Amino acid sequence: MAKEILHENTFITDPEGYGDAAKFQRHKVQAVLKQVLKERMEKQKYDPVKGAQIAKQLADDLREKVKILGYDRYKLVIQVTIGQKIGQAMRIVSRCLWDTTTDNFASEYFENESLYCVCQVYGLYYE
Repeated sequence: MAKEILHENTFITDPEGYGDAAKFQRHKVQAVLKQVLKERMEKQKYDPVKGAQIAKQLADDLREKVKILGYDRYKLVIQVTIGQKIGQAMRIVSRCLWDTTTDNFASEYFENESLYCVCQVYGLYYE
């Protein structure tokens, strides 16, 4: 006869309870962003037809790589913006309502001759 596994509440309500590695660390996510952007976007030329597809694939790749870092207790929100670089100015702003002790974000910017790409990863802790 198989034993029934019982799970009990740990009453741990913050990432520190799981150790320092469980807290969203901006510098680790920033390194992943930089690496993925360099690999995927370095040889890319701007194409308005493929832009949305490239942004979606990039967001999916980033999600997979950031999940490997082990942030199991975090919801990840990833925003990728790709645009044509033709001498214009661009400013991307975001506002969030969150718990400053547990939630965090990382952002990275990439540009080449024909395009720019801004990636933002938000880590929102959930109990």
